Amino acid sequence: MQFFNISRLNTDFGSFRISGYWCSEKPKIENINIKSIEVMGTDGWVLLNKTSVSNSQLIDSLLPLFLSHLLSKDSAV
Repeated sequence: MQFFNISRLNTDFGSFRISGYWCSEKPKIENINIKSIEVMGTDGWVLLNKTSVSNSQLIDSLLPLFLSHLLSKDSAV
């Protein structure tokens, strides 16, 4: 597992800052482990509670976007 940090990812759901771990050798959604996720609010970054049901559903919707972003950055290296 390798650490990743996405400083800002703009999506249809909002702007997010994400850190965690992923397996670049097995690039699948199941191999992404979110350590911290924040959303841009009106007063700056707001930490999301990953255990809440609504936030968990949001994260599930965002995982394909995270994977796509990580793959595009990995191939650029």
